[in-house]
Amino acid sequence: MIDFMTLTWFHLKLFAQNSYFRTIVFVTTIGYVLMQYVAANAVHDLGNQTIWLRAGIIGTWAAGTSAAGVIPYQRAQGTLAYILDTTKGEAISLATLIIPAACFGLLAFPVAWLTSLVLGVSTTGITWILVLGVITLWLSVILLDFVVAGLFVLTPNAMLYESLLLIPILIGAGIYTVPQRYQMVVEVLGLFLPMATPVKMILQPNLVTGIDVLQMLILSVVWLIMAHFLLKISLRRLRVTGDMAVI
Repeated sequence: MIDFMTLTWFHLKLFAQNSYFRTIVFVTTIGYVLMQYVAANAVHDLGNQTIWLRAGIIGTWAAGTSAAGVIPYQRAQGTLAYILDTTKGEAISLATLIIPAACFGLLAFPVAWLTSLVLGVSTTGITWILVLGVITLWLSVILLDFVVAGLFVLTPNAMLYESLLLIPILIGAGIYTVPQRYQMVVEVLGLFLPMATPVKMILQPNLVTGIDVLQMLILSVVWLIMAHFLLKISLRRLRVTGDMAVI
């Protein structure tokens, strides 16, 4: 466990030193706070604390989408083969490589809170269920990142598709309000996303039920199994084709 945390911390520091990843979190989070501030100010609704919470969720997942290109990025750097060449196992090595995306994304919440505080937006109402919601959101983003990384590792242009992951997942998780005629589609999509319940815990804690929690737990197991098989298949194919210098 100590080795796992040490490796994760090492990759997190590298992640934080990259201006591209810093820009994703800070620009996305601050941009969404400002956009919501303008809208809320127009209708005199600056007391709505979901402004900073919603921006925090969006910023966290925006950082999570970078998992789509994190493995191809290591390939381009020529370091992927060395990362996988360890006695800890490939699964552990890849996990320490992917998890920092979600960890760095957690900065979105303090950034959103501070930006909202400066703008005069309400930042009160921090409760234990909110903290629990943020933690479960972080864990669900990690699970999504595992699957995303497994899917996109097979394309050399994965980083070009990161932006395509942002909005669909957020819509399915219930972060946006959609027209009534599309509400059924969003609800069905949310049934397959482990992020849906954490988002509800953060934005609508009074509506969370035991069924929501059970759904989140079941989906978490399903997505973890999916991630395991996707990464296993991807690495097998990479060895066969000789791509990414993995032997």
